[in-house]
Amino acid sequence: MTPAVDIVVPVYNAVDDLRRCVDAVLEHTGGSYRLVLIDDASTDARVGMYFEELARRALPQLTLLRNPRNVGFTGTANRGLTLSRADVVLLNSDAIVSARWLDRLARCAASHPSIGTITPFSNNAEIASFPRFCENNPVPDDEGAAAISEALAAAAVPTWPDLPTGVGFCLYVRRALIDAIGVFDTAFGAGYGEENDFCLRAVSAGYRNVLADDVYVRHTGGRSFEGRKTELGARNMKVLLERHPDYLDLVRSYIDADPLRPLRDAASTVLASRSSGMRGVLHVIHDHGGGTETHVRALIDASRRRWRHYLAIAVGDAWQVEEHRADGRMVTYELTRGADEPWRDFIASLCATLGISLVHLHNISACRDGLLEGMPHAGIPYGYTVHDVNFACPTITFLERGELYCGAQTDPARCGPCLASQPEFSGIDILEWRSRHGALIARASFVIAPSRWAAATFNHYFPGRTPTIIPHGHGLAEARSTGPRMAIVLPDDDVPTVAVLGAIGPDKGARRLERLVDLARQRASPVRFVLIGYLDVQHTPWQSEDARFTVHGRYAPGDLTDLLAHYRVDLVLYPSAGPETFSYTLSEAWAAGRPVLVPPIGALAERVQGTGAGFVMTEAEWRDEAAMLDRILTLVNERRDSVLRPAGRAARGVAHSTLAQMADATIALYGAVLVTSDAGARGTPFAPARMRDALRYAPWFAPPRAPLPVPADAREAAWTARLARQALAIRHTPFGRALYRMAPRPLVEALKARLQHE
Repeated sequence: MTPAVDIVVPVYNAVDDLRRCVDAVLEHTGGSYRLVLIDDASTDARVGMYFEELARRALPQLTLLRNPRNVGFTGTANRGLTLSRADVVLLNSDAIVSARWLDRLARCAASHPSIGTITPFSNNAEIASFPRFCENNPVPDDEGAAAISEALAAAAVPTWPDLPTGVGFCLYVRRALIDAIGVFDTAFGAGYGEENDFCLRAVSAGYRNVLADDVYVRHTGGRSFEGRKTELGARNMKVLLERHPDYLDLVRSYIDADPLRPLRDAASTVLASRSSGMRGVLHVIHDHGGGTETHVRALIDASRRRWRHYLAIAVGDAWQVEEHRADGRMVTYELTRGADEPWRDFIASLCATLGISLVHLHNISACRDGLLEGMPHAGIPYGYTVHDVNFACPTITFLERGELYCGAQTDPARCGPCLASQPEFSGIDILEWRSRHGALIARASFVIAPSRWAAATFNHYFPGRTPTIIPHGHGLAEARSTGPRMAIVLPDDDVPTVAVLGAIGPDKGARRLERLVDLARQRASPVRFVLIGYLDVQHTPWQSEDARFTVHGRYAPGDLTDLLAHYRVDLVLYPSAGPETFSYTLSEAWAAGRPVLVPPIGALAERVQGTGAGFVMTEAEWRDEAAMLDRILTLVNERRDSVLRPAGRAARGVAHSTLAQMADATIALYGAVLVTSDAGARGTPFAPARMRDALRYAPWFAPPRAPLPVPADAREAAWTARLARQALAIRHTPFGRALYRMAPRPLVEALKARLQHE
């Protein structure tokens, strides 16, 4: 029976590699194939002994050939390419195939007649390397290789993308291509570069070189040419560039584009979910940044080696899903819910695709309706962290009629008119609002709050769920910025400076700060204000003409100590109109050794009381900016030495929850939930094409190449092989014997030489 495919393995020494190669082919290859081993006059006697061992096994699919003299890889490969009329896989003896490898290569070959060569993914295959591109990745063991092979197959559409050139360690070659352009050019001698020349000639003839993105073949690399790689590579690159001057530019542009990255990333996602041994958690946030995002990213960084973390920035139907890997790398999927796709199905399928065991909601404000509708019915455990109180009030800040904190009112008779007076909330029914969010909370497996105030306030509105208090951890030893840092110069005088930190909008006292500056100016008070951060109306650095007010602009937390020193800050002020649930900037100010003045509301007051590291305003001082200014002036002028400086020393001694402590407590809560929950998404995973396209996959196409003449030796080798096969078929017939007597002697000798190789 004529084989569908010849698997040709050129052999030169490296007998241990050869054993592994042959064993893997025999174990993992089915269907109609012939395994052809061609010994290129190996100098290691063990190769001959192994061939004898194989011959004794009398395997019907195995053919053993020997070259009478060493002709190098190119000559040996050419012998294999011309053995039959079948397609050929040229397989290095240091390659180890995986399950269903040949079936998938053949399926790729059959997908389109323009496909000329096919290369699989490998740990060591240059542009086809996985998981890291153009690197010699470690050779995985059998279990690891099987996991990679299965992950690649599961993630593949398959796409079968074009390559600029195949990679010779495992190269499937169509018989039609061999007939069209001949075999390898013998100018490449012992080897290196011959497959690149062949593949470029294939493109010139109208064929494609493609990747089988659902196949994985391990490759040790370079064993048969140990000690000669540099020499052969340099010589043959010169030959290659003489024939194809644009080769290096072609490959460089391909490497720069790296079109295979989405395919590798999709497979790596599958591999991590199946093989890492870690459960997956999906964090959901809005797209506004701020403290919520800071917290989630800190939690991910502190526990990425214990859980697989995915961060969804959910904005309506568009979800940007970041995969945070254990090694610190991040991959981002851009997923869009279909117009007719129920929210429940979208969430469940996303979780099933990523292997999510638990969803952690942090802020749903940018995708509120979808999450309220779909999350309780997606069939996966979820929890919620109280970063703010938007589940209780759409204003988030509890500012009554946009001015000051309402005291966490629950009476609809008071809340309704308050919302109606604010245009952005005027159409909201507060009872329906709390009912919908209450239904989400009722099914939640956990609720976390970062402070006692946040927990008590949440419980005030949703009495059925008492949150677990886990303070936000903080990386207070963050590295300082590298490179030049910018700051604004203050007058060289002894006027004390009061700082405000962070992004300041109305709820954090933007208008109050402006009024404080005006009051100080009107009174000619000995104080100036610096905002290390920015205002809602002033994002860039700025300073008033009298230097009474300076806006520094955005800053890196690691630079805060230096900035506070530069601006000669004595006190950090929190002029907030509404309550905070925690406040990262309070931790930063204390770590820098600065005392604080905070309002008598929210977590700020809770955290400051009893520390000696700051001061809590009276109700009157908080409500009246004039009284607030008086308190500030007393602290920075009259009581600087007796009260303010000791408070600064106490600030440095305040204990903070570390990132590790926060992560430990949160991960413990996750584990407790999964002990009592039927964890795991029940949705149908997204199709591989959807995940591939969510990684912004764009196909690469080889630029057109002018037709090239077939090298004379390549054409002659292919023609001689065809003629030799025909002579072999008729040599014992009367016609064949007559033809033998009539044929020119040089031709007869050439055919004899060829037949000796068959």
